[in-house]
Amino acid sequence: MENGMVFGVDEFEKTIKVYLKQGKEKLEKDLRGTKEAIRLIAIDRTKDFIKTMDKGLDKPEREFLAALIVSSMYQSFCYGYGIGKIEGKTNNRIFL
Repeated sequence: MENGMVFGVDEFEKTIKVYLKQGKEKLEKDLRGTKEAIRLIAIDRTKDFIKTMDKGLDKPEREFLAALIVSSMYQSFCYGYGIGKIEGKTNNRIFL
């Protein structure tokens, strides 16, 4: 891939899948502090949800909500990582 290259749909999908995998690996290996911060943020957001909704959740429900938040944040991180890499290689902004 060269700077300024325009991706076809298939090329973009293949490339973003590779970069998503790289982002996940980076988060799991190199960015353990970031991964832990995401977990702590998810726990705080779960507490905020309970306060805002004025609804108690039992332990399995709290754990499920926190896991859902963590999963969403991991996915967002990986997509941001992948999009950033594509933008860096193509010198173009990517809009999904």
